[in-house]
Amino acid sequence: MQGEKDNEARTSIQITPGTRDRLYRLKFRRTYDQFLNELCDSYERASGEDGKFP
Repeated sequence: MQGEKDNEARTSIQITPGTRDRLYRLKFRRTYDQFLNELCDSYERASGEDGKFP
């Protein structure tokens, strides 16, 4: 399974140390990728079915 993940396309983002620390505390026992996907899903649900963001 790890080999599969290594083959996925990856990118990087730059965030401030303060934001990194906040994300670390919020993501508890999830990977950053899992946490950010959940955050995106939640944001999309909150913005409505049309997927348009405020």
